[in-house]
Amino acid sequence: MRPTHRRSVLSLAAGAVAGSVVQAASARPLDQVLSSRRLRAGINPTLPPFGTFNDRNQIDGFDADIAREIARRMNVELEIVQVGSPDRIPFLQADRIDIVLGAITRTIERALVIDYTQPLHTQSMVVLTKASGTAVPINAPGDLNNRAVRMVQVRGTVGVPWIQANAAAAQVTLLDNYPDCFRALAQGRADAMVDVAESVVIPMRNFQGVPWKILEEVLASFWVGIGVQKGNHSLRDVLNVVLFELHRSGFVNTTWEKWFGVPMTTRIPFNPMF
Repeated sequence: MRPTHRRSVLSLAAGAVAGSVVQAASARPLDQVLSSRRLRAGINPTLPPFGTFNDRNQIDGFDADIAREIARRMNVELEIVQVGSPDRIPFLQADRIDIVLGAITRTIERALVIDYTQPLHTQSMVVLTKASGTAVPINAPGDLNNRAVRMVQVRGTVGVPWIQANAAAAQVTLLDNYPDCFRALAQGRADAMVDVAESVVIPMRNFQGVPWKILEEVLASFWVGIGVQKGNHSLRDVLNVVLFELHRSGFVNTTWEKWFGVPMTTRIPFNPMF
């Protein structure tokens, strides 16, 4: 991909979130959610173990367990709506869902167009590459800023702006989902990707025989909340109270360990203020 074309593609991807605000429809406030007795939660099933399909082809995972418990405590039914990384915010703005999970990292750009609850969990951004079979050896994040390096990334994820700022020289291909990214890496069509460790550790186990390598250096730590449509304060406020109770009871950490097999790297501080 030519450098000018690459910069254009990355710019379009970064601007997609902000540009989608023009399509916003009125959100369902808390009273409508309660009167309908239904909470619509957007979950990405291509991001295990946050979201995955179970053996009955139903969306399951950490996010589904959290959403089910939120609905139970609000005394409403849960409707899970499948979303992907590129369309999760547009779904929220178009009032097709009431809340969105799917490891939606809290960023300033997103906070301009949606509202966040208090943090549900944290994430750590790392470099995923291979110990062999790459165009050039990748032993440190700085090695990515090389014209010979082929990077792959999911559109609209936190790795995109990091690449823009730190690895602008690399060749970059943006794809719509994580399985396609992992296939590109496993098949030797890409050398590395930048993403949160929690999003890559489980999926990479599905590709046996690939010499995966995660660089030790943590590029950034992120706070992840639940997204609601901009200005839907009545729903956001009650979600904050529910999340506080889920943290206080230990439900979040227990559910995290159920799906990830290890404790959260950085636990959410117990804080009644929000």
